[in-house]
Amino acid sequence: MTFVWTALGVVLVVGIGLVAWGARPVSPPAEDATSRRRTMQTQVGAVLVVVSLGAFVVAYLTAPWP
Repeated sequence: MTFVWTALGVVLVVGIGLVAWGARPVSPPAEDATSRRRTMQTQVGAVLVVVSLGAFVVAYLTAPWP
């Protein structure tokens, strides 16, 4: 089970990193292509964050507590 928690933590950190990286301001000369790429990175990061947090909640609620 430790591997699952570690993997979910890594996915969460990568997702937060993608959201933070995609939220950086875009320089005016490369606005179009860079803006589209960063939007995609932000969306992928948001999906990773939601999936990992959802998996954390499910794992927490279904864990066998003493």
